[in-house]
Formats: sequence, structure tokens, C-alpha cells
Amino acid sequence: MKDEIFETFQINETVTYEFCEICGLTFAFREKIYTMNDSLTSAEIKPAGIIYEENGEFYLAPLDKTINIEPIVKEYVKNFLKK
Repeated sequence: MKDEIFETFQINETVTYEFCEICGLTFAFREKIYTMNDSLTSAEIKPAGIIYEENGEFYLAPLDKTINIEPIVKEYVKNFLKK
């Protein structure tokens, strides 16, 4: 049903993750953006968790138990650490 509505009204949902260091901690934020006919209709920024390093590996301490943490950590290592 949701897919049919999105297709009918040309609604696109984009979910990305941004990372920000605050007081020595790296926070991961989930950005969910909805557009309709290439115009912004809604945006949401929600903290997803805290990234930390332990024994040379990076982990995410999630604030929401329902999120998949692997893609967030991979994106952090791939994009944020290059800066």
C-alpha cells in the first residue's frame, strides 16, 4: 500500500547518516527526507547512536534497538574517517 501511494504521488524517501563529534564523542544521526515532485515535503533528524572504537574496531551503541548498525558503522569508517 505504501509503495503504491509513493508511486502515485511521486514521493521519494531518502535515508542518510551524518556524523558529528561533540565533547570527544562521535554521534551518528539519521536523516530521513521525503520529497514529492522534487520538492522537499518533510525532513527528520534523529540521533541513532554513539560510535566508539575498541581494540581497533569501530562499534555503534544504538539509541534505538530497531536499527541495523552494520551499515552505519561501515559508512562512518568509509566517509567520516577520511576527513
